[in-house]
Amino acid sequence: MIASRLRHIISAAAFMGVFLLCATGPSEAAGRVLIGHTGGNQVAALYRASESPSWDEEFEALKFGSSADVGYALLSGSIDAGFVDIVKVRNMREFPGFERLTALGRVTFPYGATLVLRRGLNLRLGELKGTRIAISSPECVLFEAFREDADRLKADITGVEYVVMPFDTMIPALEAGEADAAVIKGAAAVAALSQGHTILYQNWDVQPGDECCPAIVDQAVQVLLVRRDLGKRAEVLAELLLRAESEGPEELRGAVARHTTITPDLLEGQPVPEFNRADDSLLAVLAEFLDEDGNRVDPDED
Repeated sequence: MIASRLRHIISAAAFMGVFLLCATGPSEAAGRVLIGHTGGNQVAALYRASESPSWDEEFEALKFGSSADVGYALLSGSIDAGFVDIVKVRNMREFPGFERLTALGRVTFPYGATLVLRRGLNLRLGELKGTRIAISSPECVLFEAFREDADRLKADITGVEYVVMPFDTMIPALEAGEADAAVIKGAAAVAALSQGHTILYQNWDVQPGDECCPAIVDQAVQVLLVRRDLGKRAEVLAELLLRAESEGPEELRGAVARHTTITPDLLEGQPVPEFNRADDSLLAVLAEFLDEDGNRVDPDED
């Protein structure tokens, strides 16, 4: 209870800070629709859409430092649309201003059990004895897939120390040397590669369905939220994103490489995030089945 209340106090303070920052930051940009995002490869369709001839007349993409910052800017009215991580969307519902937002789309990605090795380590799958590996839960389907595949490949993973932590802290833990490897979701693989870490193992056939990887919202990783009063301009934005999505993986990878520091070789062999339409039913599902930490809950429980 105390920890939860503290999180809310911190979130409220962060909200006010971002509100003040944004209120004196980007201007109305001549009436263009301002779209917040956090970069990386998750918004591949946005990058490609921004290359269309009519984009600069109607839209402007703004990069933020975190998904939470995008959410707070949306709540404050400083931007008109934004790509927000699903867990942050769940938390945003508690703040004033959320009622003025609606879901326009979502970004989906295969779960993909991925074992990332910390930068500077050069080990094989059977040489992990004595290492510290970050996992989200001993019961996580990604961790189970990793163990089963290690057994199938005759790779000895005894003598490994497993450290339980949330997915969003795993790559920072690698950076800080608090873990030598991490079993992450496939959606974070490119981010890990771009920071110099290496992928030791991947399995894209993992099926979701537990607390760490709930079979929910069709593997959504981000939600595109927009102001309800955008009307036709929101539909134009959706059409541009869907048109960009239809151009295929290679065009989308190329757009990511052009708009970020991620090199084409890091994108090869990795799936491309998909953009598709969504509506408020997605927000209802998130509110019903995910807690504030992003874990699945049973709505029938007391």
